[in-house]
Amino acid sequence: MEIQKWGIYVPVFESLKGCLFELKRLSITAPNVIRLYCNSVYINWKNRNEGAHGKNAKSISSSAAELVSTAFSISNPLIASWGANLPRKFQNIWHPPPPGWIKINVDAALLTSYNASIGGCFRDDKGRLLIAFGEKRTHWDIATLELDAVMTIRKFIQPWMLECKGLILEGDNLNVIKFIQNSLNKAKWQSYNRVQKNLLFLADFNKVLFIHAHRNCNRVADMCATLALENNFYFDSSSFASIPPSLTSILKKECEPLL
Repeated sequence: MEIQKWGIYVPVFESLKGCLFELKRLSITAPNVIRLYCNSVYINWKNRNEGAHGKNAKSISSSAAELVSTAFSISNPLIASWGANLPRKFQNIWHPPPPGWIKINVDAALLTSYNASIGGCFRDDKGRLLIAFGEKRTHWDIATLELDAVMTIRKFIQPWMLECKGLILEGDNLNVIKFIQNSLNKAKWQSYNRVQKNLLFLADFNKVLFIHAHRNCNRVADMCATLALENNFYFDSSSFASIPPSLTSILKKECEPLL
């Protein structure tokens, strides 16, 4: 399916019995998958119906983009988390975001000496690097560091990025993703907490999705965090020539399937 190329999993079933059984299971473990699946069925039915009545049917990619844009519009407008219940074969490679979207991957590194770092990268829907960053830290808790990595991206947001169709924030620490989800959900009926306040800048984007990714899908951010154990760095279009070979090698491998 087109949408799976963007790292968003929608199950495919071979029978009605199998469909009902799996949807019942996912309703407990990954309700967002259910929402996305039901929306995909509706959008495909609507598209075929319009074609049958002489109207111009949308392309597959256009339908998939509409699905991503509408699936979470009813839920919290600031965030929608994605479940970790993805097939193993789906967890091995980095996936680009939908057309017109930006994906940001973040990670952290922690040594036994408490020397630590955070890092991340911004990429477009072609997999092209927009920004890569890394900063040194001193800490003892990896979850706090990865949460810090998410909050730090605010410094690197460019004004033109606010015009994109949506933003995907991806990390490999499921506990951090769930913590952010819970913090923002509580903020619907409680006063703003620290996490909510530090993420308010995301409200300037059209849509924001937080996705938990397998470590194999987060290699570039992991390398950024590793490099930052030595020194802080920031790379953009004006300094790409200075990117270390260890980082460009991973970027090249992940972009090759997209060419």
